Amino acid sequence: MVHIILDFLYVIVQRRLSSGRYLMMSGISIAGACLGIGSIMGSISNDSLTITLDNNSSPLSSIFINVFFVLGVLSFLVGSLIELYERLVGEAAVSNRAKSIDLRSLGQASAPKLSRAFPLQIEESGLHYDLFLCRLEGENLDSWLERSKRALEVFSSESLERINSHESEHPLALGAQAHIPHCFTIGFMVANRRLVNFYCWSRDKNKDEKSRWIDTRDKRTRGKTIIGFTKTLIAQHIDDDTNVKKLGLSLEISIPSNPTIFMTQLKLDACTQIKVKHQYVGNLFSEKEQVNIITEIRSLLNNNLFKRFPNLRELHITITGQASFVMRLGADFNQNHFPKVIKVYHFENNTYPWCFCLSPNNKSIQYLITRDQ
Repeated sequence: MVHIILDFLYVIVQRRLSSGRYLMMSGISIAGACLGIGSIMGSISNDSLTITLDNNSSPLSSIFINVFFVLGVLSFLVGSLIELYERLVGEAAVSNRAKSIDLRSLGQASAPKLSRAFPLQIEESGLHYDLFLCRLEGENLDSWLERSKRALEVFSSESLERINSHESEHPLALGAQAHIPHCFTIGFMVANRRLVNFYCWSRDKNKDEKSRWIDTRDKRTRGKTIIGFTKTLIAQHIDDDTNVKKLGLSLEISIPSNPTIFMTQLKLDACTQIKVKHQYVGNLFSEKEQVNIITEIRSLLNNNLFKRFPNLRELHITITGQASFVMRLGADFNQNHFPKVIKVYHFENNTYPWCFCLSPNNKSIQYLITRDQ
């Protein structure tokens, strides 16, 4: 109950369009409940016991009902004012709406586009279905990766350039149902040098927001998903840290992974395992929590690993986590002081069959198939 109240207040204090909607819905619910309770009259009798329900029987109950009714009306009015403001000059104004960038590559990824899910806040960017990259029936892995690579390169060199040049005042809205390398790559291409709002698709049917897009700005951090464990493994053939040229990063956010298998299969010189304290699917919807973890990872790289391994040339990454987090992480990794080769792997059945190869501030993408499918 406490978390529900705090989650509600977290959205309200941001004074965004969603804040207005929350206040309006709450106001209607409270006022309606007060009207319902205020109209209850009746009695229940059982032999010598009689229970009477009458809102006029106690002046105190009438006062409470009236107070909450007024609060409900005020909540609705404040929410309406926020809604009106956001529609006129806020994020729902035509001049301020975010540009939708929708990425799909997973089979049966049929979530609605962001511009359909949030029609007042997000509008089409002109991409249409350019980044709908699901693997076709009968399409081999090489052909699909080549098609994905070309589409992402065209997005970076043409579509993104156009948006940045002519509509830079509009934030971008990124939402993906895609493989980890695809998510990381689109974030990497957008980088962290402009305003981007990330959206995540909730698949948890046990929660209120089942099967719909979640704005990560609306989710409150609860301090649970912080880095709880890090460990660096060194391959047997390495006798000195200066000889490490290929470093693996095993980022375990939602489910565990096996850094030893990752290092062995890809013949890496070393591998750093990074685990959060509480791992489960759907554990990282909060923008602030995502930023906190990425800040910790960046600090670990800059202040520890990059100094420990001064001759590092390649960074190999495997991630178990939500698409919005992976895109945000990719945006943060497009920095000049990072290794010139960054490889992001797809994880499947305890193997790493393919990856995308990226380089900071370089719009070209390569792919590598490590195992035939």
